[in-house]
Amino acid sequence: MTKENLINYKKFLISLSDVDKKVRDLYLQDLSRGDLQGPPVGYPSIDKSWLKYYSSDNIIRDFPQKSIYQYAHDANINNMNNVAFDIRTSNDNFKNGIKIKFSDFFAKIRKLAKASTTLGMQPNEIVPLILPNLPEARMLLYSNSIIGSTSYPISPLLPSNQLKKILEENSVKTLFIFDGFYKKYEEVLKSSKLEHIICLDGTESLPKFLKILMFSKKECVQCDDKRVISFDKFLKMSNLVKKDITPYYDKDHIAAIIGTSGTTGTPKGVCLTDANINSVAFAYKNGEYFEGKFMDALLPSIGYGISMMHYQTVDGRYVYLIPELLTKKFPDAMQKLNPDNFPGGPIHYINLANSSVELTKLKGKNLISGGASLSKFIEKQLNNVPEDYAENGIVNKDIIVRQGYGLSENTAMGSYCKKGAYKFGSIGIPIIYENVGIFKPGTDYEMEYGEEGEICISGPSMMQGYLNNLEETDLVIMMHSDGQKWIHTKDIGYMDEDGHIFMVDRIKNIFMRKGFNVHPNKISEFINSMPFVRNSAVIGFEHPDDQMVPIAFIELKDNITMSDDEIKNTLLTSCYKNLEETSIPYDFILVDELPINAGGKIDLVQIKKEVDIDFFKDSKVLKKCINFKK
Repeated sequence: MTKENLINYKKFLISLSDVDKKVRDLYLQDLSRGDLQGPPVGYPSIDKSWLKYYSSDNIIRDFPQKSIYQYAHDANINNMNNVAFDIRTSNDNFKNGIKIKFSDFFAKIRKLAKASTTLGMQPNEIVPLILPNLPEARMLLYSNSIIGSTSYPISPLLPSNQLKKILEENSVKTLFIFDGFYKKYEEVLKSSKLEHIICLDGTESLPKFLKILMFSKKECVQCDDKRVISFDKFLKMSNLVKKDITPYYDKDHIAAIIGTSGTTGTPKGVCLTDANINSVAFAYKNGEYFEGKFMDALLPSIGYGISMMHYQTVDGRYVYLIPELLTKKFPDAMQKLNPDNFPGGPIHYINLANSSVELTKLKGKNLISGGASLSKFIEKQLNNVPEDYAENGIVNKDIIVRQGYGLSENTAMGSYCKKGAYKFGSIGIPIIYENVGIFKPGTDYEMEYGEEGEICISGPSMMQGYLNNLEETDLVIMMHSDGQKWIHTKDIGYMDEDGHIFMVDRIKNIFMRKGFNVHPNKISEFINSMPFVRNSAVIGFEHPDDQMVPIAFIELKDNITMSDDEIKNTLLTSCYKNLEETSIPYDFILVDELPINAGGKIDLVQIKKEVDIDFFKDSKVLKKCINFKK
């Protein structure tokens, strides 16, 4: 098919009515299953071969036209007596929990909405939430939805100067903050034009008698700023409003903003509408991805976190809520709580693989790996399958970890290795209702099956745009010549004929060495297969002779008896035997611990900042171990 014919055909597909598009999807489903005869076109975004893994009834369902609060509440009308959250912490090894029913959850949401109106909060007003994974973080997302304000969950890792910029540029009046984060931002908050600062101490969901017993009369941060009030005092303001507030809804309303450096590396806010966030919950529910209880430790300030929390609520799931980041404690929590599902990242499963947990006891579990691609070595170890393994429609209950993929820009929803559609090394098949194509980087020229290109996503989860940043938005959301909008992810990958997507590397990570492409992810993948390596990161640095060279930063497993020189010599010898010459690391730097960011990914920016390698000043890397602190 010529490029012109391909574009014209895509224009025809876009012109179809919503009903006709659903009819066509059912036709493509039959075609992919072999129930109908006919040759596929050969382009993933047109053939949609992954539809064979979904049910016909779910493919044609209509999306909810509601606010996120309305969707969550209405979906749980018959679920109010069930447990929504069971709060656990590592303080007592996750033994004792505080349970909150859906009825109490929604009752408190309505009280918070009333209290917010007493402060004068208005529709479309931006309200930052600097909170850990507390029930109140979820409650505030929904209470803000009732009155129509826009939640802006902010990572506690955000630098003070960036918070100052957010407050000033958006004329923020009200902010919610965890008292453990207050000190970091105290100077910015005191000098701001904020009118109200509501402070949470983390005990808000405890029963009163237990709160008094455990914490005496704990108050929020002690300061002379009269704008600071405790969450409990704020909640009591709801008594001034006698009637429930009619929930706000507008189809273009921005329900939440998620901070990200995005695909271009510049800090910005991703604007997600009610429709965007609802589409994730709707897809997860109808894609038949999850069953049973969840354990959740994701921050609400990342797209992965906000999409999962809304789905869990909409689908009425029992959630073990962990208000702390789980990394090395993850295996302990998994053993103690025994959840059916856990949304995490590679760091969790690296720690699981290196723990004493008996993997046979995890059979049938659904551990979701997102945020970054999982090492093939770890995937093979946990799932105990060969590299050519595929479920091919038959569910293998022995598979433990299943990879997924998404960006904040598309509400963290792109693909997932759902049960029956697992293939080793794949980041999954496209999520139901989403479309994925592989395009020549920076263009709208679609690649065929098996050809590498830029992974692009289109669908209802696509963000409205970046907050006050049309220029950056246009670099990511591109209108193709057929009239279809796509998110250009800046990730390189390919799709096979069954609809499985394989990620190769980030465009920005790939660099040239002596005229040849170097893929850091592939190098790291090999290094991670070494028996003494816990985790690694490979970064390219400019070099006067080689253009750029790869440097490997390596975190070792515990109790390794080899010397540093023995480790480096073993690594170098193995790399020479197994990697292309240009992919052999210029040096190996051993670190005590690789830094991890709020999204669970290795923090490459922090590594580059701390090592300060400059080959134009010194042609050799300083041979020393570097201490990275989280």
